Amino acid sequence: MSRHDSVVPVSPDAAAAVQRRFGEVAKFPAWALLATLIAGSALSAAALIDDEATALGVALVGMLFVGLLVVYKPHLGVFVIMSTMLMSYPAALRGVGPFTINNLLGIALVFLLAFQLYRGHDYWFLKEPEIRLLMAIAMVLITMQQLNKLIWPDIKYLLPKVQKSGVDAYYGEVDVSARWIFELLSRIAFTIFFVNWIRTPRQLKWVLFIMSFCILAVVPTLGPDMVKGEAEYRITSKLVGWAENINRFAFMMNVGIALFLYLAIISKRILGKLMWLACAAGSIPLVLLTASRSGFLGLCLVGGLLMIGDELKRGVKVVAVAGGFTLGVLVFFFVLTDAHRERLMNLNPFNAEEAVAERVEGSRSTETRVITLGEALEIIYEHPLTGVGLGNFRWVNAYLNGSYKPPHNSYIWSAAEGGIFTTLLYLILFGYVYRRVQKLRPKYKQHPVLPFFPDWLNTYLILFFFFSIFADVWLEVHIYFIISFSIVLTRWAIDEELRGRGLPGVTLGTPGERRAIVRQLYRPRATPG
Repeated sequence: MSRHDSVVPVSPDAAAAVQRRFGEVAKFPAWALLATLIAGSALSAAALIDDEATALGVALVGMLFVGLLVVYKPHLGVFVIMSTMLMSYPAALRGVGPFTINNLLGIALVFLLAFQLYRGHDYWFLKEPEIRLLMAIAMVLITMQQLNKLIWPDIKYLLPKVQKSGVDAYYGEVDVSARWIFELLSRIAFTIFFVNWIRTPRQLKWVLFIMSFCILAVVPTLGPDMVKGEAEYRITSKLVGWAENINRFAFMMNVGIALFLYLAIISKRILGKLMWLACAAGSIPLVLLTASRSGFLGLCLVGGLLMIGDELKRGVKVVAVAGGFTLGVLVFFFVLTDAHRERLMNLNPFNAEEAVAERVEGSRSTETRVITLGEALEIIYEHPLTGVGLGNFRWVNAYLNGSYKPPHNSYIWSAAEGGIFTTLLYLILFGYVYRRVQKLRPKYKQHPVLPFFPDWLNTYLILFFFFSIFADVWLEVHIYFIISFSIVLTRWAIDEELRGRGLPGVTLGTPGERRAIVRQLYRPRATPG
């Protein structure tokens, strides 16, 4: 009798064990609803006392309620944290001092993850190479930052003061190292939370909806960039950090265009398709109105990737790209001002000096970037192994060269602040992510919920690589999102392959439960006496 002949069916009890999930229940318990009513009554009573009692009561009840909700539905906590990483909440919802939305949710999820690891002893996410590389990058950056405190002691106080709103002040915050380190570690923690608790394709689809909403939410706040009164014709938004910077805003709108097109492709209702297509079409003029040359080139890149992709049939692709091109041409000639057009067409970085002399729009920005990159290369030459420390480039460059400008290039930034080992680790990380995404693309072409999702992820990744040439976007949330998406998709693909062969999947149940299923699968049949 062959090995396959000895396989027995899985018992219902064993199969039910695998189906158990940690951290979720069938319905929200009635006692929690009762506790909510009691808390509301208590807050109403506190409001009759004074405002301080009300604020304290709201904070305590909010912490308790959020903690309970996250225990039962941890993916909701991931949703909220992701939304705060993409946009700013109103002041009334941010919290007070350390009691912020992210901090409270992060603490709750840390305790939940610790309890999950205690119960299951499943440290699978630490075996993922991308998460290990993120931890290695964080370790190197923090080490170099601490080491450079010895090399550049009190450098911020060696700089001359400048006038800011009529008050003497330094160039920026005196000490930002703690903030940089906290953001770096918290984003790695978010990645771990994401891959642990985004467990179904429907939940991941909701993640895409949240990203779309956060991108569209900046549209009502758009206005001219009035910084120093030099670029009144360029639009931006003050709602979130990435929208305040014009080039980052253009990058995110390009990501949004690709995302809106993808949601239009997978939408099953004609109304949904039309809505998402309208969002994509409406984003094209916004990219051009920023007068961002990197945004303009990124827009061309999105169209090219859509043209060579497999998401649409050839005829539909031609119509979509031609429609987007026609809309862009109409906006270019009939909506943009002469300053917009002049800046967008000034793409040659080698004629900066002549263009500055002729007052060509955007040429001074190009010249400044070229000079800053040269200064960054000199700093890398002087400090190739250690860099100047996380968050220190502007200070050191201001001290050495009198310029408080960032390098505007992620590849150069990583070497200037973290040393060449940091850059090498980042490049290795990107190699792993790119290879993972390419392997996923053929596996999701016919997915029932998220067909062609890795193709959109591929566009997101390539846009990220491209904009890294023009901005220090490695400090932002995008690479963490891309890594989280790709790991989750890989887990589901492996799970589907294992179940197709009659084996237990990797995403449900504890390691002990999965081993029990495997033992039962290959237990020999009892021969009749």
